Amino acid sequence: MIFDLVIPFYNPSVGWEKKFADKFGKLVDTYFDGKRELINLVVVNDGSTKNFTEKELAYLKAEIPHIEIVSYSQNQGKGYALREGVKKAVTDYCIYSDYDFPFGLQIVSDMYKELVAGTDIVTGCRKKGNYFDSLPFKRRIVSKGLIIFNKRFLQLPVTDTQAGIKGFNKYGKVVFLQTTINRFLFDMEFILLASKVTDMHIKSLSVNITHETKLSDFGMKVMQQELKNLLQVVFKKKNEKQYKKDIIQYRPGRV
Repeated sequence: MIFDLVIPFYNPSVGWEKKFADKFGKLVDTYFDGKRELINLVVVNDGSTKNFTEKELAYLKAEIPHIEIVSYSQNQGKGYALREGVKKAVTDYCIYSDYDFPFGLQIVSDMYKELVAGTDIVTGCRKKGNYFDSLPFKRRIVSKGLIIFNKRFLQLPVTDTQAGIKGFNKYGKVVFLQTTINRFLFDMEFILLASKVTDMHIKSLSVNITHETKLSDFGMKVMQQELKNLLQVVFKKKNEKQYKKDIIQYRPGRV
């Protein structure tokens, strides 16, 4: 196996397992010489109450050679789900994405190549693509506001932190497992923590969403929770720097 692919799920639509297996097959056939055994797939069930049963899992296990299922009963949020999945990673490189691969399949291959070439963390960047044109108005304003905030206040090396696909090596993995935010702003927290590590090489790749991807809006309850998480991120801005040569000694969970 050459890398781990971590995919979180929460109440997926009916028939998701066949669509996902089909996309996984296309990813392997197109970019990894049809060798499905090269990818260790970690599927995380984030407390789904429907469409995530032994029936769907049996189908995936029959189609995908290396697959591990992480499941728990109560919904915790994407950040929590991904940390639980990343703890199960077994190779030197890890990539996470949403199950519908909203940015397409090639970006997975491109990220893997960047990691092999020596990049510690690689993240999608939506600023030059078609992403924002497809967003509902309220979500577009919030997303662009976060980019400005990342650039001018947090002064991050990657200002678009919220694209839902990232990859990292063993150093990035340790930092990712240091995050504590359970929902959407865990991405920002991750990049902020990584920016405080001396010599951490972080790179962004431009991404576009696929034509079939539908982007939903979010309500006031979500915005209120994320505002609290934003304050948590701001507090972490004051944390002291870490050193890349030392962080590998920090091993939360299974690293």
